[in-house]
Amino acid sequence: MSLARGLERRLEQLVDGMAARLFRGRMHPVELANLLIREADLALHILPVGPEAPNAFAVTLGGEPAEAEARDAVERELAVAVEQTAWERGWRLPGPVRVSLIVGSGPAATAAVRAAFVAGPLPPWARLLPPGRPPVEVCPNRAVVGRSSQADARIDDAEVSRRHALLWREAGGMWVADLGSSNGTHLNGEPVAEVAEVVDGDLLAFGGPSFVFRSV
Repeated sequence: MSLARGLERRLEQLVDGMAARLFRGRMHPVELANLLIREADLALHILPVGPEAPNAFAVTLGGEPAEAEARDAVERELAVAVEQTAWERGWRLPGPVRVSLIVGSGPAATAAVRAAFVAGPLPPWARLLPPGRPPVEVCPNRAVVGRSSQADARIDDAEVSRRHALLWREAGGMWVADLGSSNGTHLNGEPVAEVAEVVDGDLLAFGGPSFVFRSV
């Protein structure tokens, strides 16, 4: 699966702007982003909730050292490329994506990548809105909803199983699956037998408690 065209264009613009000198004689930013994604794919961990990808990348580029401002811009765009690919492919990330460029060692055309899993807080990509109560934030992709203190989106209610349901983004959509809960998961009043697509404004019920689903 290649990078989306809009993301490719943003990376291509790097060679037209302040980062042009960084890429002179080096790997094109789209090729570099695809290299990061290949490394992430090769390093996937398969968890009970699905695939988890590394989120910390150290990239060594040959050639002359680059200006810090240009390097920072490239690091940000490469991180976005990995994040968006993770959402599209349904990967879980243990924390925010961080890309560090180490520039100025070896031949200009070479690039080496080291990938690692580094835990850290993630911003919410969705919220579960209960009537009259604070929202429940859904932060990691492939988030476990449940009563357990280890759940990603915790609902403290006796009718909710410890590991009740799974919420995630993949292939341009948002999805819910029941994890064999005692009281079932319902989408707009209908039981979720396997996997169901969720959209903004849908009503999700985990056992007894119900929530309006909102993406962020």
